[in-house]
Amino acid sequence: MAQMVITDLTELKSALKAAMIELNNEMANEKEKSAKVDNLYTINEVRKRLGKAHNTIKKLVKAGYIKTTKDGLISEAAINEYLQKS
Repeated sequence: MAQMVITDLTELKSALKAAMIELNNEMANEKEKSAKVDNLYTINEVRKRLGKAHNTIKKLVKAGYIKTTKDGLISEAAINEYLQKS
């Protein structure tokens, strides 16, 4: 992290603007990454990927540990969230 000495209001505004632009760019990059990761999978595909039984995945979905879409598909984000919590 760089250190700087701000001596007047103009420098403060400039530093804040630069920080806000950098933060906005980082947030846009994260949003873009998460949009690319959102593939959808069936319970059977998730079963194969996680190496668990079909009924186990169904129980995890029913218990709310793995979230699904309205049509019963499981997103990449939901799988990653489950893996992080377990």
